[in-house]
Amino acid sequence: MTEAHVSAIVDEFEAAWNAHDMRRFAACFADDAEFVNVAGMWWRGREEIEQKHVAAHAAGLKDSTMRAQLAAFKEIGPSIGLAHVTWELDGHDQSGSARIADTRRGVMSWTVRDRQGTVEIVSAHNTDTLAPPSD
Repeated sequence: MTEAHVSAIVDEFEAAWNAHDMRRFAACFADDAEFVNVAGMWWRGREEIEQKHVAAHAAGLKDSTMRAQLAAFKEIGPSIGLAHVTWELDGHDQSGSARIADTRRGVMSWTVRDRQGTVEIVSAHNTDTLAPPSD
């Protein structure tokens, strides 16, 4: 598995998000993947990851656009890697009031594996990047 292979799945993840196609989005994940979102909700399995994202994209994320970029990658075993993906999100309703929130930024940590020539996300942990407290 190369950095280029992992970068390609980051591009697919972003494209699926921006198309609001959560079946395509979920296809980036292994059947038995796990996903911890920015609020600490822990979803298990591709089906649950898809369902939870379908619900979010029907509500506050329905007009969102994401920019994602592979920030770091290292292979940690045969066909297993650790990726850090930075992201920016615009056009989302964070408050439930139909008010468009400011740009959000964050980083995801992914464990990825090469399964018969296809890179898939096995585990994802998403974190918002918060502004440092002001003095």
